[in-house]
Amino acid sequence: MTSPDFTYPQPTDDELAAQQPYTAARGNHVHGVVHSSAVGQAPTSPGVQPDHDRISPAGANRPLLGTVALVVTIVSAGLSLLASIVLGVTIGPMENENGYYFADTPSWYQNLAIALAGLQVLCAALGVTGLIMGIVSVATSRARTQGIVAIAIAALAPFVSFGIFMILSFTVA
Repeated sequence: MTSPDFTYPQPTDDELAAQQPYTAARGNHVHGVVHSSAVGQAPTSPGVQPDHDRISPAGANRPLLGTVALVVTIVSAGLSLLASIVLGVTIGPMENENGYYFADTPSWYQNLAIALAGLQVLCAALGVTGLIMGIVSVATSRARTQGIVAIAIAALAPFVSFGIFMILSFTVA
């Protein structure tokens, strides 16, 4: 641990760790001999350092979480935008042709509008899932950049989708 008082130089954490005796990541010491509990790893003698490349912490070098979060948020944002565009373009002409009330529109359009609203709910659930996965990805440093982009897309997609729907529904009418 370094001191906040810079007038007295203190050793860094790495220097302190280098001074400590080595202990195996998954082993235990009994009377100076390392007994390894890792599968497929031979026990080492007290004077021999084991190969550190084979011992890796859980979750290291696993960028899959951030990548999956990014893919989920892109898919949900894309489907949400597509549903908003279709509904925004068709709602104005249907209202002009069939009247103000939703029940006055043809049944095929009612089914389409209900299906697109259901798709929006599904996209919202996928977006929240991608947001949570992105936050976990950033917090655990697993594909941090993809996690940050996933969080940004998941946060902005509902506003962009609703804005496009409103612009198209008023413009095309």
